[in-house]
Amino acid sequence: MIERFKQRSLEVKIGFSLIAISFLLSFLGKKNLWEIIQTNSPLILKILFLTMIAVAISTAVHFLIPEDFFKKYLRKNKLIYLFTATILGILTPGPVYAIYPIVVLLKKEGINNAILVSYITGQTIVGPARIPFEVGLFGLDFFMYRVVLSIGMGVMAGILYSALSKVFPDEK
Repeated sequence: MIERFKQRSLEVKIGFSLIAISFLLSFLGKKNLWEIIQTNSPLILKILFLTMIAVAISTAVHFLIPEDFFKKYLRKNKLIYLFTATILGILTPGPVYAIYPIVVLLKKEGINNAILVSYITGQTIVGPARIPFEVGLFGLDFFMYRVVLSIGMGVMAGILYSALSKVFPDEK
């Protein structure tokens, strides 16, 4: 069993370790684990349901956006492209570390760094997997305000990058 655990990815090892630590702390704590689960069961069920919706949305977005879409629309450093990159970042599923291979590929294809900054900012701040959680837990108005603010932040990040790169030029 230990050999099978060693063969798992780092994320799985960390996940199992955190679960083990949680159980250990729950046994050392003063509250009964079963009592904690019963008390929080509505929230636990809601989070499980929202997780299923988030996985479905992420999968759908992944298959709906063609790979050449980024290269086709994000060549130049214009305000509309910063806006588009931010929106595409918001729609890109997965954790941040999973988008870096996409960003490296886009950079190799000649996409401007300011546009890449807008893309990463949009994905980091929102991301489609967060939609069901935020709407389910905080409401649609909260989520819509956050998306609008996030779009502005992504565009501003690209603009600021462009300004800073004029003062401190990028190494090629």
